[in-house]
Amino acid sequence: MNTKDFLTLLLVSFFWGGSFLFLRLLVIEGLDPLQIVSLRMMFAAIFIAPFFLLKLKKYSFFDHGFSFLLIGLLNTALPFTLFAYASVNLGAGSLSVLQATVPILTALILFSLYRDEFSIMKLVGVLIGFSGLFLLAGPSGELDLFSSILCVIASLSYAISGVYLANTPQKINNSFVGMGSIIVGAILLSPFLINYHSANLNISSTAWLYIALLGVINTSLAYVIFIKLIKRIGSLNASFVTYLVPVSSISLGILILDEVFTIDMIIGSSLIFLGVFFSNREKTS
Repeated sequence: MNTKDFLTLLLVSFFWGGSFLFLRLLVIEGLDPLQIVSLRMMFAAIFIAPFFLLKLKKYSFFDHGFSFLLIGLLNTALPFTLFAYASVNLGAGSLSVLQATVPILTALILFSLYRDEFSIMKLVGVLIGFSGLFLLAGPSGELDLFSSILCVIASLSYAISGVYLANTPQKINNSFVGMGSIIVGAILLSPFLINYHSANLNISSTAWLYIALLGVINTSLAYVIFIKLIKRIGSLNASFVTYLVPVSSISLGILILDEVFTIDMIIGSSLIFLGVFFSNREKTS
């Protein structure tokens, strides 16, 4: 991973870290987690649809159809829904730690399916990064077992989709897959729009603005950039975004919400960046 790719990964982490700010504000506005998820995907799909139609003139729908459905399910609809349910019983720190099992699960899948991908440095990088994330976010209170299982399933879903996207054939365009998967994800989550129809009519104009920003910037833009990046840097390196998101989220919280800055944040963030460094060391022959 070169400097440009790392900065792109960092940018995506800031987009997704910023989503936690909007989610917090929307919960304060009185919206339910699944209501937020369905509206978020609706705005994301509406924004991305014109770009998808333009790409459709260049790329074959039939070549990409399976990828749309698979990634729409594994990378948006399923994990978004599972994390939304889990957020009812788990704190933000616990959610961050459980989501950060994505690099570990990705490494297990990669090392099992592609033996040449294994290296001690990659394994050390994953473990160092996770220790930094654990110190940074840390589980808040006792972990609810069922909610924790939902998070691990969601993380496994992200890991599988990441490995798949890193190994798609040349005829598959990942940015096109990203656009199509957002639309598929929105369709799969549309039943929640119907379920919350009455409640959606009472949403304030401020909350609608937060949802629009969450859908357009933190979902559409971030996902298309990230999915395109996966093919360049590989699924394991890309999965480190789950370590970087809490760093970005906490940094934005300090800058925007005047949250408290602690020494654990410095140590934890340093370990995460050290983990990214180790995972990108070349394997010795």
